[in-house]
Amino acid sequence: MSSLWQDIRFAARMLLKSRGFTFVAVLSLAVGIGANTTIFSLVNVALLRPLPKVADSGRLAEVKRTLPNGDSFALLSYLDYAYLRDHNDVFEGLAAYSFAPFSLNAGGEPERAKGLIVSGNYFDVLGVKAARGRFFLPEEDRTPGANPVAVISHELWQRRFGGDSSAIGRQATLNGHSFTIIGVAPEGFKSPFVYLAPDVYVPLMMQAQAMPGRDVLDSRGTSWLGVRGRLKAGVKIEGAQVEISGLAKRLEREFPETNQGEGVRLHPVSQVPHEVRSAVVGFMSLLMCLVGLVLLIACANVAGIFLARAAARRKEMAIRLAVGASRARIIRQLLVESVLLFLCGGIAGAALAAWTNELLLAFRPSGVMPISLDLNLDWRVLGFTLLVSLVTGLVFGLAPALQASKPDVLPALKDEARTGVHRARMRGAFVVGQIAISLMLLIAAGLFVRSLRNAAAINPGFNPDGVQTAMIDLTIQGYTEERGRDFYRRLVEQVGALPGVESASLANAIPLSGRMFNLPVRVEGYEPPAGEDAFYIDANTVDENYLRTLQVPLLRGRDFSRADKEGAPRVAIINETMARKFFGGADAVGKTFSFNRNPSVNNSALNDPARSTIEVVGVVKDGKYETLGEGARPFIYLPFAQRYFGAMTLHIRTTGDPATVFAALRRETQNLDPNLPLTNVMPMTEAIGFSLIPLRMAATIVGVLGLFGLALAAVGIYGVIAYSVTQRTKEIGIRIALGAQTGDVLGIILRQGLMLTVIGVCLGVAGAFVLTRYLASLLYGVSAIDPLVFIGIALVLAAVALLASYVPARRAAKIDPMVALRYE
Repeated sequence: MSSLWQDIRFAARMLLKSRGFTFVAVLSLAVGIGANTTIFSLVNVALLRPLPKVADSGRLAEVKRTLPNGDSFALLSYLDYAYLRDHNDVFEGLAAYSFAPFSLNAGGEPERAKGLIVSGNYFDVLGVKAARGRFFLPEEDRTPGANPVAVISHELWQRRFGGDSSAIGRQATLNGHSFTIIGVAPEGFKSPFVYLAPDVYVPLMMQAQAMPGRDVLDSRGTSWLGVRGRLKAGVKIEGAQVEISGLAKRLEREFPETNQGEGVRLHPVSQVPHEVRSAVVGFMSLLMCLVGLVLLIACANVAGIFLARAAARRKEMAIRLAVGASRARIIRQLLVESVLLFLCGGIAGAALAAWTNELLLAFRPSGVMPISLDLNLDWRVLGFTLLVSLVTGLVFGLAPALQASKPDVLPALKDEARTGVHRARMRGAFVVGQIAISLMLLIAAGLFVRSLRNAAAINPGFNPDGVQTAMIDLTIQGYTEERGRDFYRRLVEQVGALPGVESASLANAIPLSGRMFNLPVRVEGYEPPAGEDAFYIDANTVDENYLRTLQVPLLRGRDFSRADKEGAPRVAIINETMARKFFGGADAVGKTFSFNRNPSVNNSALNDPARSTIEVVGVVKDGKYETLGEGARPFIYLPFAQRYFGAMTLHIRTTGDPATVFAALRRETQNLDPNLPLTNVMPMTEAIGFSLIPLRMAATIVGVLGLFGLALAAVGIYGVIAYSVTQRTKEIGIRIALGAQTGDVLGIILRQGLMLTVIGVCLGVAGAFVLTRYLASLLYGVSAIDPLVFIGIALVLAAVALLASYVPARRAAKIDPMVALRYE
């Protein structure tokens, strides 16, 4: 142990002595290990970290309903949940929950809150203790509507109440109903999924008040609850599955109308839903492979520097061997230096990851239920960083250690040793690998950047510039359709009259925001695809003036008007692709189509056969509705006056300061309903950016990693050429003494760098052809093998490589022959 400590102290002195080498190596490793640590932080949150504040999560199981076709869903009806809860003998407790949006007013301005409706035993089943106050009592979850109590999150308590203990017992308005705050959840406690953090919890028996307009407690056919249970001590999930399956069979026999062919399946609790776990694992594996390539570049660069350093220390190693040191002892000493260096790189990488994790969170999409991620570096992440540092330090330090520990002793003692062909080839191989991997990453980044530029130039069929959006949900306030229509009419009129507002309108969904829906459509004379009852066509419900507000070009016919009200003939506006596809290029105005009967659509106008005929009153120019990269597709606009929705998005075209307009909008909304919050208040350009999140993330991550790889490749080439110049100093001096010109010397040295570059570029281009095939779905208007990107990136990398070679080559051309002949 004392000799190991001695090796560590000696290694530290050697690293401090070579500060330039240590700085470059630690910086390279910091970025490589830091990138891996950042991505592993995501893996940790999504797949490894247990639910915070939950006791003994290994005994928790998800209870999921299965359909006759074998599909598994997380949702059960309340009556099925109650039956399983009361008749099983394998769970200590079975808890139910359902996400719900809340309009929260606890004094001051109302806000949209993330809510969770939970059974009375929810916190007991999870083993969570209240930070302040208490959780729900059993009697508070027995009688529907009898106990309006609520528990708030620690974050909401701090943000809205300043952490004041007097918040316990205060009244808060949720969705128009008064609730008493009885407790505060512990800090860090979240929902059943680690990336969603509710603000408010209410008892299951308050469902009708928490979800206005819906009373589903007594509906066996309505599945709306997620269920989790805590297994009894000693009970395995396989044994519990047998009993729960038996109970599901009994339900099927007793209630064949709603439960025919359905079963129940248990799964261990994980941080992500079981249905998407495999997709998440695949995506995380892809990211880890990507950053693994960068770590490989960094390690290869450091290993190449170690090889050069080992050659410079050959006399030191020869003296050690001459005085009796064993080869194993020297290898251990060199490996200690390598591991210590890599550990320093790991520490710097962990610090870098703590910063980049914050940048990564900037890619979170906003929405009704925004994602909440805690990417703090816990013991799993730090353990991963330590393991990566140790393993890479040993693996990439071993080859240089083996090379350095077997010098020719007598020539080395007389300073006559030269670097062998094997060592030079090994360093060259490291550099070629760096060039190839860097080129692959840079080509991928180049494709993403070109794709982003193309996306910005795509005409979406509307003009989002100058349009501000705000989402309003009247359903959580308990509005009837009549009250809701009156509210929206007055709001649009008042907002439209504000200074700086050119026009205002309503829409159910924002294009390119990922929230479009489709409807089953029938057109006389056209048969739907085989196996389907109708054509499914994307649609949006909009108010009058929508086309004007978004500047959607109207090609033929008219816009919606006040005459298109409830009870009037049903109308629609279609795009030119739908007109061309179904009406043969003739003027589609005046033509008709119908909606196929669909029990899943909660709208009587669509399901009433007597009122399902729709007349086309206008045709608009094609646009982009789901993604910017989509092709031309049919689309339908329906009038809000004939198809009411409680949740709509207000679109405002402004000519003045958006901040002033938003302030006035909040004021007008408060005048109409003091308890109504506005959500997703943002420019439309930001709202439609949702569709570009994967592309922006890919371009940023791959671009940064590619540039880092390019820098390391340049350093590697410089190191190889500089070291070669050092070894060939006497040869170069002789050549100059015999009359070689500067250009001759430059050519000799640059050819070596050019050869490494050409080999690396060829391998990189071949690898990029394979890699970019998997990127085609993310690209807009650019081929996955775009020659401009491939050739341009290859030329840029070659230029950087030649510049890295030129610097030592230029120095070699200036060698004084007299000095060179006395070298060594």
